[in-house]
Amino acid sequence: MIQQSVMAEAGAQAQKLQDQAREFKETAMKKAEEEVLQELYSRIQDEITEIHTSATRSVSQKETKERQDLLLRREEITRAVFEQVKRRLLDFTRTPAYHELMNEIAKELGARCPMEGTIVMLRRDDYHLSAKLGEHFGKNVRILADEAIKIGGIKVMNQSSGIFLDETLDSRLEDQKPWFYSHSGLTIT
Repeated sequence: MIQQSVMAEAGAQAQKLQDQAREFKETAMKKAEEEVLQELYSRIQDEITEIHTSATRSVSQKETKERQDLLLRREEITRAVFEQVKRRLLDFTRTPAYHELMNEIAKELGARCPMEGTIVMLRRDDYHLSAKLGEHFGKNVRILADEAIKIGGIKVMNQSSGIFLDETLDSRLEDQKPWFYSHSGLTIT
């Protein structure tokens, strides 16, 4: 009976150790499984973040490229419109109405700057009008051809009084660009 009792106690001890081992193994497995799941979750989150960052960067680059393309297209359209207007203005400079306009501009500028030492600048193609236009500025005026004036009009300068007046069609056309950008409907948002 002692032997049976010892064997029973040994069996109970063995069973207890097996239960503890199984419980330890299950706990260790659950812990390992949780660690693996946590690591996988962390990796998935990192990959999602990377994919999101990459997609955002890609969209941003495409938007920037499209915006640049639109800006270039807007500049092409603006350039084409202003070139067409420039051609029409150059056609206008070959009409009697342009000669009348030049006379009116000279009359106005002559009244604003009738001082001695005044320099009047005309487009080279308008230089034949210099005698008639010079009458509006008084006697001691120099009239020069200005290569910077491409379309037409008059510039007046008097260094001693610090006056510079630009009534050229070139500058008037250039002054219309801001208005054109804001009213043409060619805005980029």
